[in-house]
Amino acid sequence: MTGPLLLAAVLFASPARGCEPLSEVPEAAQVAWVSRLRATAGNDSWLEVVELSKLRALVASSDRDGTRVLRGLGLLRRTQPARAEYKVTVFEVARTQLCREMDGEPGTVVAGVPVCAAPEQQPGTGVRAAAYTGCGYHTDLGAGVRGLDVLRVRWADAVSKGFCVLPWARLLAEG
Repeated sequence: MTGPLLLAAVLFASPARGCEPLSEVPEAAQVAWVSRLRATAGNDSWLEVVELSKLRALVASSDRDGTRVLRGLGLLRRTQPARAEYKVTVFEVARTQLCREMDGEPGTVVAGVPVCAAPEQQPGTGVRAAAYTGCGYHTDLGAGVRGLDVLRVRWADAVSKGFCVLPWARLLAEG
């Protein structure tokens, strides 16, 4: 390949190709870690979180259907039923404690938050890998559209101001 064909191939292969803009994260943010009921984390664990306000908006737009919300978060495939119970852990964090789960040069600031370094950024396997876009947000595996912006925070940093654990059903009922 030469000339325009080579340029087109490089642009097509670029992970940033087709990425939509990301939301600016406020200096102090409430974030939510949605996980299986029995999931735990140690001090050095990196959690995948979303902004709580955006999670609540997703719950409202999904008619409070828990399975649809889990698909929207990239936690369930399109036809996969929710077999496990889930919980939501809410933290108040400083923007400086977060990083973006996306492809790019680690430390590069995107919409106020740096790109995660390789050890912190592990899109996972199976369903998690299927939802990973490399753009800083996941794919809604139910509708096949852009999902919520995804951030990462280290457990030890996230819990510095305390946390609140909500049953999944309560988040769905109360938004």
